[in-house]
Amino acid sequence: MKNKRLIVCISLTLVFSSVGFSTAVTNDTIYVDDDGTADYTSIQAAIDAANEGDTIFVYAGSYVGPLNITKTLTLTGEAKSSTVIDGKQLGEDMITVTAPHVCISEFTLRNGPTGGGYNSAIKLENADDCVIEQCVFKDNCWAAEIRTSHHCRFSDNQVIDNEGGIHIVFSDYTTVKDCTFSTVDGRTGIEIAQGCNQMISSNTLINCGVEIYDGPPSGNSIQCTMADNTVNGKPLVYLERKNFRIVRNAGQVILNRCNGIIVRNNDLTNTSMGVQVLGSTLINIVGNTISNNHQGISVAKSFSVIIRNNELVNNWYVGLCLSHSGGCRISLNEISENDIGVYFHQTLVNALFLNQVHDNERYNYRIDSVFIPFFIEV
Repeated sequence: MKNKRLIVCISLTLVFSSVGFSTAVTNDTIYVDDDGTADYTSIQAAIDAANEGDTIFVYAGSYVGPLNITKTLTLTGEAKSSTVIDGKQLGEDMITVTAPHVCISEFTLRNGPTGGGYNSAIKLENADDCVIEQCVFKDNCWAAEIRTSHHCRFSDNQVIDNEGGIHIVFSDYTTVKDCTFSTVDGRTGIEIAQGCNQMISSNTLINCGVEIYDGPPSGNSIQCTMADNTVNGKPLVYLERKNFRIVRNAGQVILNRCNGIIVRNNDLTNTSMGVQVLGSTLINIVGNTISNNHQGISVAKSFSVIIRNNELVNNWYVGLCLSHSGGCRISLNEISENDIGVYFHQTLVNALFLNQVHDNERYNYRIDSVFIPFFIEV
């Protein structure tokens, strides 16, 4: 602790030297140490005592959540490898931020709430222009949720063995950059549910992937720029409003409002969705091996999609899912050893023939169409 106090004294000396002894010094940095030798031993106590714009510096140690940040602050740890906030799996968000211009960096955040929903290690809600960087997230339900918060940045973070990575919802102009997302069984690394002008770049996804949703109300859409991301060492191919291209050698494929795209001869494994098609037409998905994902192929709000000669095997939820789509032709596919083989939800006039659909754990077929107001489960 002597070294810590020496750093503080040197900093104050430099401040006095630069402004002169006749000028009052404002102490805008608050120090936290769990060994009792700083201003506070509790991070929340330091947050409560801080003024707008202050910095809270947390020395290495182990601290507990939950924390609530309702004012503009910078919260930084001494080093992410040794400054730990532990949620003790108490069933609520570990850090909740409801103020703009908050910066959180250099922490390991672990043991947040688990077991479903979007409870997170860090939740931004109505908190614009916030930054989460240089943190480690481990063993949480979700690492972070950015909800109704615009112009936020999530960068240079390690997201390891969480139930989900980052969930972005009702938020625009989010940047997710230079992060590593890693899990063991094809979960979601990045999920975007409504929002415009998202920038997803230079991220590494291992055994997980990206999902997009434009769900209700109608008229909402997803607009993203995704560049230089990899899934299991291969490119994440994200196409938005593109026409007439062929996709090969991808780690994951997402087509958002595209036309005339051919997805051919890819090995798409250990990700969240092998191929996701949203709001697209005239798509061909042919000759791919798609296995060990959460979902093999997901087609939503699309028309005239051809799915032929693919292996959809051992996906832990569904091999092929069609939702609110029509005019699709599904033929000559091997669909087996999934939880559900084929799932049609509110679909219209699709052709399903000459497929090998067998040995799926719960159902080979689950159909809920506009003409059948109940499930057929075979």
